[in-house]
Amino acid sequence: MKNVRSTLTTHWRLILMLGLGLAASAGLLIYRLGSLTDGLSTGEVAVAGAPLGWHGLYAHPLYLPLKFVQSVLFYLVSDHGQLVTRLANTLFGLLSVVTFATLVRSFHGTRTTSLAVALFATSSWVLHVSRLASYDVLYLWAVLLLLLGYTLRQRYPQSALVFYGSMLSYSVLLFIPGLVWLVLLMIALSWRDIQDGWAEYHSWWQRLVYTGLGLLWLPLLLPTLIRSSADWRLWLGLPAILPTAALFGKQLLAVPAHLLIRGPAYPELWLGRLPIFDIVTLAFIITGSFFYLRHWRARRARQFALVLLIGMVLVGLGGPVGLSVLVPVVFLIAAAGLNSLLKSWLRVFPYNPIARSLGIGLLTIAVAFSCMYNLRAYFVAWPHNATTQAVFHYRR
Repeated sequence: MKNVRSTLTTHWRLILMLGLGLAASAGLLIYRLGSLTDGLSTGEVAVAGAPLGWHGLYAHPLYLPLKFVQSVLFYLVSDHGQLVTRLANTLFGLLSVVTFATLVRSFHGTRTTSLAVALFATSSWVLHVSRLASYDVLYLWAVLLLLLGYTLRQRYPQSALVFYGSMLSYSVLLFIPGLVWLVLLMIALSWRDIQDGWAEYHSWWQRLVYTGLGLLWLPLLLPTLIRSSADWRLWLGLPAILPTAALFGKQLLAVPAHLLIRGPAYPELWLGRLPIFDIVTLAFIITGSFFYLRHWRARRARQFALVLLIGMVLVGLGGPVGLSVLVPVVFLIAAAGLNSLLKSWLRVFPYNPIARSLGIGLLTIAVAFSCMYNLRAYFVAWPHNATTQAVFHYRR
C-alpha cells in the first residue's frame, strides 16, 4: 500500500492525464455509434450474422478474438441493433489506442505521447475501423500488440508476465488470418530473448505452461484448417486465386499510393478517394522516415521495415489483410517524426522559455488542426456523402 500511495503521489499528473485520455477516447468511439449512419452495410450484416457461440466458434474459429466478444455481447443483448453490433469493434479500437499510447511512451516522452495519441485516436481510419462491424480493427490492434510484446521482451527479458504473456498473445493472434507471418517474424527477432527466458524459467512445470500457452490455438484451429483448404488459404492471408505477377505488382504499388496520395474506393470504410493520412500527419511521417533512415542499424528501425514489407505483400496479394495492418506502424513512424521535431527545436532553444513554448505551441496547433480535419471528415462529411448513405441501408 505504501508503494501504491508513493506511485500515486509521484505520478498523479501522468495518471490523471492517462485517465482523461482514456475517457476521451472511449467517448469518441461511442459517440453516435448506433445513429451515425441510417443502417448497417452489407459487410456489417455478414459479420453480425456469422456463427457465434461455442458451436459457431468451434466451426469457424478464424477472427476468434472479435467473435468471442461479439458472442458475449449478443448473448447479453439478444435483440441487438446497430449499437451492439458495432460495440465489439469499439472495444478493440480502444485497446488499440491504449496499446499505441503504451508503445509511444516506451519510445518517447510524455509530451510526444500526448500529441501522437491525439493524432492516432482522432484519425479517420482509426475511427472508421473501430466503429464499423468488420474484421479490420483486429489488424490495427494485433500489430500494435505484437510490437508491444517485442518491446517488452527487450526491456524486461526476465519478467514472468512478459515471458508467459507474449506466448499467450501469439496463440490468440494466430486466429487472425495472415498474422501467422508477423508472429513468425516476431519469434525470429526475439529468438535470443526467448532462449534467455527458457533458461531463466527452467523448471519442468514452467516450461510445460509456456509450451501449453504457445499451443493453445492448435485444438481449435487445426481441425478447421484440415477440413477446408479455403480456410487454410484464408489463414495464411492468401486470396482464393493468386493474382498474376503483373496484377500483384500493380496492387503492391497501390498500397503506398492509398496511404499517402489517393485512398481506396471503399465507401463502406472511407470517404471518396482521400489519402489515408492528412498533410500534417504526412509531414510527421516524412520526418520520422528520415529519422529511422539515419538510425537504420537500430532494432526498431529494422523491425518496422520488416513489418511494413510483410504487410505490403499481404495487402498487395488482395487477400483478407487490409490497410489496417500498415496504419499503426506508419503512425509510430509519425510519432518518431513528431518527437524528432520537438527535440530539434528544444535543442536550439534549451533555456529560452518563450522560444520553447512557441515551438511546442506551433506543433500542438498543427496536431489540433489535424484532429479537427479528421473528426469533420468522419463525423460530418462521410455520413452525409450520398455514396455512404447508399451503402448503409440495412436495418436490424
